[in-house]
Amino acid sequence: MQQDSPGHHGGDATERPTPRQPDQPADRPADQSAEQPLPEDTQGPAAAPPDDEAAAGAPAMEQPRLFTKDFLLAIVVNVILALVFYMLITGMAVYAVEEFHAGQTAAGFAASAFVIGALASRFAAGKYVDFLGRRRTILVCLFVYVLAGLAYLWVDSYEALIALRVIHGISFGFGQTALNAAVFALIPAGRRGEGAGYYMLAVALPPAIGPMLTLQLTQHLGFWAMFVCTSVISVIGLVAALVIRLPAPENVPRRWRDRLRLRPADIIEPRAFALASIAMLLGFSFASIMTFLNGFARSEGMITAASMFFVIYAVAVLVTRLFAGKIQDRFGDNVVVYPTIVLYAVALGLLAWSPNQATILIAGVLAGLGFGALLPAFQATIASMLPTTRTSIGISTFFILLDTGFGLSPLVLGPLVEHGSYRIMFGACAVIVALTLVLYWMLHGRFSVKQGESRRPRRS
Repeated sequence: MQQDSPGHHGGDATERPTPRQPDQPADRPADQSAEQPLPEDTQGPAAAPPDDEAAAGAPAMEQPRLFTKDFLLAIVVNVILALVFYMLITGMAVYAVEEFHAGQTAAGFAASAFVIGALASRFAAGKYVDFLGRRRTILVCLFVYVLAGLAYLWVDSYEALIALRVIHGISFGFGQTALNAAVFALIPAGRRGEGAGYYMLAVALPPAIGPMLTLQLTQHLGFWAMFVCTSVISVIGLVAALVIRLPAPENVPRRWRDRLRLRPADIIEPRAFALASIAMLLGFSFASIMTFLNGFARSEGMITAASMFFVIYAVAVLVTRLFAGKIQDRFGDNVVVYPTIVLYAVALGLLAWSPNQATILIAGVLAGLGFGALLPAFQATIASMLPTTRTSIGISTFFILLDTGFGLSPLVLGPLVEHGSYRIMFGACAVIVALTLVLYWMLHGRFSVKQGESRRPRRS
């Protein structure tokens, strides 16, 4: 396979070629003596050929190194992107009300406009970050992050605030897509589950730290302190990105017409669509917790439990991501996905029941162990089943559908709460999550799946 040449393909000159790893299956044909994979429509999701030595029963080689300087710096950048997002989305609605006298609907839109910008950018980011250069894209987006944090200080109208929020969201969508694609190229093929778990491990902290920082800063110093703090944090991410070295994308088109043309295949990766659609349903259900748990707890007089829910959830996510990825790499996707979906469904069922505050706290633990493990597991699987030239679009497809689920959830579930109750709404989401077990089995789980190996039907 031809390595990318920045001078000829327009990639970032500071990006390094993707290393050829001993367990990377995409560049090597399958062993002719091994069982031949069935056609794609028979064997399920497409995948890279199997590891020759593993198929031949050879002793396992020493595991390739995972914790490199570049991988650790990528984790830092990812945490900063998420931390700024959670800090601003926590305080933006209140800021719009106090600064511009916006109504509740307009204030909510000031918070969600960031997500709209991020979702819109993902339709193009999957293709364009490769020829623009992944590292270059990350640097530009973090620079926008720094400027946007300061620009909030000079915004003088609600309309300008919305425009700035959308631009900020676009930079987030492009930056995160570029970073995720580069990271999965850094992670050795046979350790993608473990690597994805560690990569997303630290992202469990921003949902707890971000709102806490915002509340403290705005309460004691004012909203200007929140904006200055996000800019300072973004500067740290920009410095980390300046010294990071990322694998260059392969096979970037030489002609500008091919680079700029945006076809459906450049937006959605069909092989990732099945798992991404399941993630959309899982995200749809989790957004019910993000959106309605506070109102539910107030109506039931259990505000203390609601405030502790996300702290406990974050701790559970940290725990599960320490070991779930290793289990996925060793035993396959199903060993992780089936139990975590069950735990997630039970968590929503407990919220629908919740006779006391202790039940809500238990639901927080189960939601963290369940939903917290599913996101990196699905991303690792998508990266494993695609060649490196399609990883960006595959990961972008995952986030397009996941963000769609998050965005649709309040619109669809709001009337269910209004005409029914919070408990009915949480119960309906528990049923949806339980049904994803069947959908996952039909689309992916019935095939023998393991990172770095082919996907074949199980032998009877």
